[in-house]
Amino acid sequence: ADTERYRPDLDGSAVRARYGLGDAVVIGFIGTFGAWHGASVLAAAFAEMAAGLNVRLLMIGDGYDLPAARAAIERAGLAAKAVFTGLIPQAEGPAHLAAADVLVSPTLANPDGTDFFGSPTKLYEYMAMGRAIVASDLAQLGEVLRHEHTALLTPPGDRAALAAALTRVAEDGDLRRALGRAARAEAVTQHTWGQR
Repeated sequence: ADTERYRPDLDGSAVRARYGLGDAVVIGFIGTFGAWHGASVLAAAFAEMAAGLNVRLLMIGDGYDLPAARAAIERAGLAAKAVFTGLIPQAEGPAHLAAADVLVSPTLANPDGTDFFGSPTKLYEYMAMGRAIVASDLAQLGEVLRHEHTALLTPPGDRAALAAALTRVAEDGDLRRALGRAARAEAVTQHTWGQR
């Protein structure tokens, strides 16, 4: 990641204001909504944990899994707690991520059982932002991130485990800050474009 472009001190307040996110704990996702990205699993997990909490879901991007993600939110009657931005210009990505308190990568395993391989750029951008991360413990994601240190890791596709992890970081500001600091430190020392 470009750790100067993606960094913890970026001001996300204008994006929060644009989407009416207020003072909620914002759970964010950015991606092309590919089948393997797990966006609809995230939406279902959010629906499971959001009642009674001051949380909002910020889904950035568009693609295949967007209708299923939106439907999960609507079925739960939580449309007022979720924002689907659609596609945004790449230049606006950092400010959108800065509007979130928690960033999620709920990647799914391959349905045919073959080994998953992926090196999602967003994972390194999430780390560089210095935000708490919740991600699937899957292949490279589980190798880059360390559970309870730089992220909370959950089994891929496990909606209940994802909902529990999201609840935990939503309710614990100290944990959010500690995970974010550790992730940022590793991004700066190990995952910059210059180092690659």
